[in-house]
This record gives sequence, C-alpha cells and structure tokens, in this order.
Amino acid sequence: MVGSIIPSSAVLARSLSKHAHGAEHIIELGAGTGVITHQLDRSFPLVPLVVVERDIRMASALRARFLRPTIVAANVEDCAHLFDHIPAASIVVSSLPFRSLPVPVAGDIIRLLTRFLLASPQRQLAQFSYGHREPFTIPSAGLAWTKHELVLRNIPPAWVWTLQQKIRVSEKTNNKIGRSNAASNGSYR
Repeated sequence: MVGSIIPSSAVLARSLSKHAHGAEHIIELGAGTGVITHQLDRSFPLVPLVVVERDIRMASALRARFLRPTIVAANVEDCAHLFDHIPAASIVVSSLPFRSLPVPVAGDIIRLLTRFLLASPQRQLAQFSYGHREPFTIPSAGLAWTKHELVLRNIPPAWVWTLQQKIRVSEKTNNKIGRSNAASNGSYR
C-alpha cells in the first residue's frame, strides 16, 4: 500500500533524514522508490542502514540501485528480528501510511515501534504525515510526538514528526529555552 501516487520529494527526504544525526543504526520502513533511502545512504555512509519494503518488485529495484544498505523484502510486522540487538542510539525512519493501513496491521507495527522506542531513551521514530494530526495514536504514556516542520515542496505537503520517550522530548524542549533539567522540574510534554 502506498500513501501517495507520487514519490516523496528530496526536500522531504532531507527533512526526515536530519533526525538521524547521531544514530548508530538506521531502519527505514516503507522505502518505496528509494528517495529517502538515497538521502539516508548519502548522508550517513558509515551507519548501518536496513531498509524494509514489502513490495517485492520495489525491493528488487532498491537492491539494484543501492549496494550498501541491507534491503529486506517483507511486511514490517514480520520483521521484529530486525529490531533485536541493535544499538541504543538507533532511529526508525518511516514512510508508512499508518492511517491508511488495515487496523490490525497498523496495530502490530505500532506495538513493534513502541517496544523499540521504550527500550532506550536514545531511540526515535521519524515519520511524516499528510495531515495535521499525529501519524498514529500512541499506545504508551511514556512516549510523545513532536511536530517539526511542514514540507511544502512535496506532493501533497507533509508534516515531519518524531516520536520518542517523553523524558527525551522534555529535555530537548527545555534545552531550547535554557532550562537544564526537565526531569527535575516535572515538565513533560
């Protein structure tokens, strides 16, 4: 299933990939034609990159185009093993259309991502959506969405979001406004 009939723009790919700075491992979900894969591969040539694409033809095209990333042709919900034994500082970059997926499939993937994120405060999910709403409802009170920017140079325009543990979100927010310790003052997002 695709979220748009037009591939993501290079501008959206750059916006999403900037959230991977500092990551020691990257997993991309729903690579499609590889626009975001290209940006991740180019921007982080020393970081292991695992790319999951369920469409066998698209996955084959990705394998032919990219030599370095590991390309996995499978449904994300069947790839829990890819999230085992990876560094704490890992990121998932996703192009999955959560609001368009069948509810049971979306639920399985969201549970997988929740386990991934709760395993380390250094982990995050970078996701885009075409609406103003969060890409999906968070099943854990320990996680929080942050809305970043609207990428107008994409068809349709897309919002970039990150999801991570609340403590990490709170620390980032407080560091931006000059506070040093979000946990001590109890300001959670």
